[in-house]
Amino acid sequence: MLLRISSSNFVILNIKINKIIDFIFRVKKIFSMNVIKILYVIFFIFITQHMFSLTWDEPWQEEVIEISDYFVLAEVKSYSDNSVNLEVEIIKNLSSKKLKGKINITGFSRLIVTSSSKGDHLKLAFEKGQKLYLFLSKNKKGFSIPTPTSGFAFLDKDNNVHATYRHSYHQALIPQKVYEETFTEIWNYKKLGTYNTNILTFINENLNKKPANFDKDQINDFFLQHAAMETAYHLGLEINFELIKGFLKFDNFHTKVSSLRVLSNSKDQKAKEYLLEVIQGDEIGNFNKVIAIWSLKEIGDKEYITKLIKVEDEISDIRQSFKSNLMDPRIGTHFPSPREAVKVLKKM
Repeated sequence: MLLRISSSNFVILNIKINKIIDFIFRVKKIFSMNVIKILYVIFFIFITQHMFSLTWDEPWQEEVIEISDYFVLAEVKSYSDNSVNLEVEIIKNLSSKKLKGKINITGFSRLIVTSSSKGDHLKLAFEKGQKLYLFLSKNKKGFSIPTPTSGFAFLDKDNNVHATYRHSYHQALIPQKVYEETFTEIWNYKKLGTYNTNILTFINENLNKKPANFDKDQINDFFLQHAAMETAYHLGLEINFELIKGFLKFDNFHTKVSSLRVLSNSKDQKAKEYLLEVIQGDEIGNFNKVIAIWSLKEIGDKEYITKLIKVEDEISDIRQSFKSNLMDPRIGTHFPSPREAVKVLKKM
């Protein structure tokens, strides 16, 4: 899946690290091993100080929508290198609440900092002329997005959107028309409780195809199937278990995540049995086991939740979080182990 880091500090830090590594290799030819060891220690200290300087917990897309009041397409007009101040001009409103003209993004509505150090500062690393879909909320000085790395989606020159249906770690390249059609219905359902049933045609067309993978000739279908399953999840649509089963069994991590999320809308006994089985078995990894536990929780069947709680001690307590670069500020995102996820069920 696509991954885009919007922090310019991340890029700058990579350049610094590369220069240090190059310097160490050069001096190897000149100095003794003791000097080299000292340089490695200095390098390690530098990395340690920067890796965990400023990190935050990144929200899932459903929370991004929940805390936002406006959904718009806008163009970047100006930005500040030293502060959070991004001026954009509204191109199009996709929410019932409307904005017009130029507005300023001056803060974050859901920034939960998990680590920081002296000298850290936040900024929005966008470029003049970029077009963005934005999920905005009002603040005292202007508008906010949830975090520096969420609440927006780039529209590129080919009219494709770098879309987040699930989490900013897991992005998909989606045609603009499809993005607007799906997210308008997702937004309306979350905010107004209604959606246009025409969206079902898109969902059914893509889920009735054979599961696609990352191969060049299949990647576009893969992205569309991702969008279809995640849209079904957000709209609370129950997909026939026999239809979704092919995606559940398909050997692709991201396909499994989406199809497991879709099961949260199911009342089918087969779906509940399947979730209970994979949580206790070895068919899926711990990340997807947590997704399966959350789906069983959303279904809310007390019989199956009780069955799961009874085997809590047999379930893995090893965390398998998002695959992340250690210098990515989103590394502070919390993701539980399967056993931790089950413990939450006991409080229901």
